[in-house]
Amino acid sequence: MHPVIEQTELDRKYPFLTREYLEDALGEAAQNCTVVNFTVRRALSKGENFASDISRIQLNLRCENGDERTKTFIMKVALVTEGMSDMLEEYDVFFREIVFYSKILPEIKEITKKLEYNGKLAPDCYKISAKHPQHFIFEDLSLNGFVAADRRLGLNFTQLELILEKVAKFHAISAHLYDKDPELMKHHHYRNINEDVQHFYGLFRNSMLNCAEMALKWPTTAPRIAMKLFKLEQSVIAKGCQVYTLNKADFNVLNHGDLWVNNVMYRYNAEGVPIEAMLVDFAISYFGSPAIDLSFLLFTSSADDVTEEQFDLLLQSYHQSLLGTLNQLGYSQKLPTLLDIQENMLRKGFIGVMYSTFLLPLRVIEDTASADLGNLLGSNEEAVQFRGSLYQNPHYQRRMEYLLNYFDRKGYLD
Repeated sequence: MHPVIEQTELDRKYPFLTREYLEDALGEAAQNCTVVNFTVRRALSKGENFASDISRIQLNLRCENGDERTKTFIMKVALVTEGMSDMLEEYDVFFREIVFYSKILPEIKEITKKLEYNGKLAPDCYKISAKHPQHFIFEDLSLNGFVAADRRLGLNFTQLELILEKVAKFHAISAHLYDKDPELMKHHHYRNINEDVQHFYGLFRNSMLNCAEMALKWPTTAPRIAMKLFKLEQSVIAKGCQVYTLNKADFNVLNHGDLWVNNVMYRYNAEGVPIEAMLVDFAISYFGSPAIDLSFLLFTSSADDVTEEQFDLLLQSYHQSLLGTLNQLGYSQKLPTLLDIQENMLRKGFIGVMYSTFLLPLRVIEDTASADLGNLLGSNEEAVQFRGSLYQNPHYQRRMEYLLNYFDRKGYLD
């Protein structure tokens, strides 16, 4: 358990956070009880979230009948670090998430009720504040038995199948909503990689070069695949921009946009088998090809024993769930075939290649003390040393070498 954040730090970082504010913000979620006091702890370690501060608030409550109880919530606050907050604002990060929780998720919930679907696609959000510092207060999923997946192990086949079933339902409902009201998605056409905002260009290029340098040392990737990676460093941004260019003739959905192991949670049965998955963190959702989410998840987050043959099985399972929900909804447009999904993966799956070159080393890292946006993007000595150490991990080689050969066979590296 993380230590309690001292009051002086709370006053400095979250001056809005008072007993009165929490009573007003949470209302029925706190059973309309009086907040006697509260404590705040960090909910995540470094390396588990890069664009916001995530905390767990524990409320000690006194109810009208005299009962005392505790309840916890999750608070997500925009980064206030000088430079970082301005950079993230250029990507519309918090604005898009505000729109998602205030406009899109309520519509999704209404549809899931009509479908008589008992599960949730995202956690409940009790408070949205666009005022500085921008923040949300969510339900604490751990109260319902959800836990984060093991970042370093990655997601096994069963875990991937579970989350893709939920992603398929999310994608299908978003396509149906867009069909009925395109304006609902108007704030989610912002391309996560584009020609105008260049803050992450260096990260993608350096990651490709670092991967190429390591690939020169690996038996199955040297020298041919490594040389392709060196060449890709010159075109990686242009290819990324192309992936995020909307083709209106295709089947398009609202992508989660940051679909990797750190943004999914699972609930397990008594035997330790995962029985339900949950999506969290919709900060960079994007309306476009479903292959963006699919390649992002499969290429960055699959465990070492998940094979390329199983990638195809997972895509087939996703497609079946997608069609099932689209048919339930009476979707009026042409239904995507499995071949359409596979073709989209070939045309748009390069985005998963891009993200795997820098997220995979972060996923398998053991010491996360230096894992933050500053060290990922910075040019000082600490940042350079940190990035250099990421790629020396033997675990990284085991998975990346396998993926690079797969990427090469698919034509992603040409």
